[in-house]
Amino acid sequence: MRLHAAIAVVLGVGLAATGAQAQCAFDQSVPNANAVLIETQPEVTIDFTDEFRLDDVRVVSLDDKAVWPTDWARPSQEVRQTAFRMTQPLPPGKYLVEWNGYLRRHHHADGGSIAFTVAKAGEIPPVTPAAAGTAAAAPRAGSGSPYPMLLGAAGRPKDQ
Repeated sequence: MRLHAAIAVVLGVGLAATGAQAQCAFDQSVPNANAVLIETQPEVTIDFTDEFRLDDVRVVSLDDKAVWPTDWARPSQEVRQTAFRMTQPLPPGKYLVEWNGYLRRHHHADGGSIAFTVAKAGEIPPVTPAAAGTAAAAPRAGSGSPYPMLLGAAGRPKDQ
């Protein structure tokens, strides 16, 4: 009987710990997670589930770890959405949009990353007009991991 009680306690603690991850501020983005883009200076939009103090947003090349310049400006108040563009064209390759800040409603720091690829010219198969309209109108949520940027950014200088 004590063994059953101990197992119940362990499972309860484990479930409570995973419930905290469900409080992530990220809702959806354009581009979608793992999208393949033709445009070299796309508009990036990130939607949040709650008002969020957004402290940093950057676009990082996974190929050479370079940070690409954007026109993003830190907002003076909490936001539910942010949008920006690259100020220089992105060459073909893999990129991450990284963001972090503070979710006051849930009393914790929050952040994440959204992976996308800029394709080489001619690498994208032709898309029918009907499929293009459907894909553009349906942004999806990100990779599902609420804290990848915060976990990976602890030892990295901000100006990288």
